[in-house]
Amino acid sequence: MGDFAADEYSWYYGFEAIKPVLEEHVGAAAAEERSKLSVLVPGCGNDPLLLDLFGAGYRRLTAFDYSPGAIERQRELLEYLPVGSDVDGIDLRVEDARSLPKEWEGSFDVVVEKGALDAIYLSGDGNVEQSASELARVVKPGGTCVSVSGVVPEGLRREVFGAEDWEWLRDGSEDLKAGCFVLRRR
Repeated sequence: MGDFAADEYSWYYGFEAIKPVLEEHVGAAAAEERSKLSVLVPGCGNDPLLLDLFGAGYRRLTAFDYSPGAIERQRELLEYLPVGSDVDGIDLRVEDARSLPKEWEGSFDVVVEKGALDAIYLSGDGNVEQSASELARVVKPGGTCVSVSGVVPEGLRREVFGAEDWEWLRDGSEDLKAGCFVLRRR
């Protein structure tokens, strides 16, 4: 996969570390049930997470990045799926996390965010607050957000994922490499 091993492209850690968290909080549902869940992967970059989610049975996948190059890389990664894989349910888009499409409102059952909010936070200017607000807007009530982060300060994270909109299911503040936070949309 590219010039490096897949784990070289993964932010923080690979899917094997996230999968048990997904199973615990989203459900270890049968593949048929997982295939019906709509999943958003913001800031997908060149991470193979999309392939991992597909391999775990998720079929309604939407991934976006602000970089057209990252979206092109994701298209290339999809070529690694077995021949005949039905990728019709995968939507790759160039989007800005601060202003997601209006038609996405309340559309997603699950968001798996892996380092995207960290990169947005580092850009400054209130961008992480705006992006978190957009994620809240596009997640269905009762939907789940899995956020892997090692940069966004705890106080700011609690502010942007406030108790009014989110129920905190897992606080990853004490995780060693990066926090794996799980929240449910109220």
